[in-house]
Amino acid sequence: MQDIRLRTFVFIALILLLSLIVSKLFSFDTAIIFFVITLIFYLISHIFWINELSKWLDKPKATQIPDGKGIWQDIFSKIYKNYRFDTKSKKDLTTAMEQFVQAADALLDGVVSLNESNEIIWCNKRAQLMFGIHARKDLNKPIQHIFRNSEFKKYLDDENYESPLQVDTENYINHIEVKVIPFGRYQKLLTARDISSMLKNELVRKEFVSNFTHELKTPLTVISGFIETLDQPKNNLSEDTKKIFTLMSDQANRMKDLINDLLLLSNIEASLNKNRSEKISVKRLFENIKITSTKLNKKKHKIKFDIDKELNIYGSKNEIQSAFTNLISNAIRYTPEKGNILITWHLINNLPIMEVTDSGVGIPKNKINRITERFYRVDDDRSRSTGGTGLGLSIVKNIMLQHQGQLEISSELNNGSTFKLVFPKDRIIKST
Repeated sequence: MQDIRLRTFVFIALILLLSLIVSKLFSFDTAIIFFVITLIFYLISHIFWINELSKWLDKPKATQIPDGKGIWQDIFSKIYKNYRFDTKSKKDLTTAMEQFVQAADALLDGVVSLNESNEIIWCNKRAQLMFGIHARKDLNKPIQHIFRNSEFKKYLDDENYESPLQVDTENYINHIEVKVIPFGRYQKLLTARDISSMLKNELVRKEFVSNFTHELKTPLTVISGFIETLDQPKNNLSEDTKKIFTLMSDQANRMKDLINDLLLLSNIEASLNKNRSEKISVKRLFENIKITSTKLNKKKHKIKFDIDKELNIYGSKNEIQSAFTNLISNAIRYTPEKGNILITWHLINNLPIMEVTDSGVGIPKNKINRITERFYRVDDDRSRSTGGTGLGLSIVKNIMLQHQGQLEISSELNNGSTFKLVFPKDRIIKST
């Protein structure tokens, strides 16, 4: 296709040439009139085709595009090709969007696209069920105005989306877990999954553990009682028999500890101890802990306490004492004799923090993330020989979760460990 500018230049040059011929045959004035009239007709033809293009643009259809003459034939041909290409691109894009919507609607998770003001841009069918969204009426409305939940609103307002949030709803699905993923410049993707079955299974598991451990306690108490009765000096037992009874008694006591830990963990997870707003006197708490740690230690380690006795908190006294004692007993178990253990309780960065630092065997870095799992042991033989149940750190972690705090662990193999219990600042009891 020839360049339009070249063709226009050639046409004007041709008119000039014809005007020169007319001036030779007739006169210069006649040539000027001929040149002007020719340009006027040329301009009128362009105005005509511009008008045709304007009318077509009002209602563009591929079948009704003008044919054009001369330069305009090439222009309309280009417009036609571009129009066909754009139409095909739009059709392909529409097909792709329809496939995307169908795929999104097939997801088991709810998906909502939000703008910077948390207004709904788009959502799939699953999200409509989970959040009670009307597909057409609720578009461009803030989602917190449609799905009214104080925890969910706070989650959006805080803009801290590192962890998901579990929410109870009154919609079709009772329990959902939501997570916000920022993308683009200001947009967010809100995902929600149904965790009703998971929570139900978890509840069944917890009830089973609780019932099972309760049922075990009675026969175990009877067995322990018979062992104590039989292992009396008046029975004149041989040394070998005494060793057998001692071993039986140790294993029965270990089983008791395991059952008690399982029951405690089950109660914590089930939130049976709902009063977590007791005023805890840290001074008295650590007095009790010192007595317990002294019995466990038996003067084998150098234990130092550095306590801010004025820093008191709200919480469950029994659970907090259990968490503190678990960390200290772990430090005693896994620190060699004459090793150092430092226990501190201070306000650091406006947060109450309990810290236990030991000079013990340490934990390999690749196992730190797993040691809070139930029954996970870094060293099975050492754990059993020291009398651990494998549930201590799991209990501590769950206690901290119930108190909106966190357990932080840092350790290096053969260079000791540090365990921190970090409580939120709103649990501090302000002195009057």
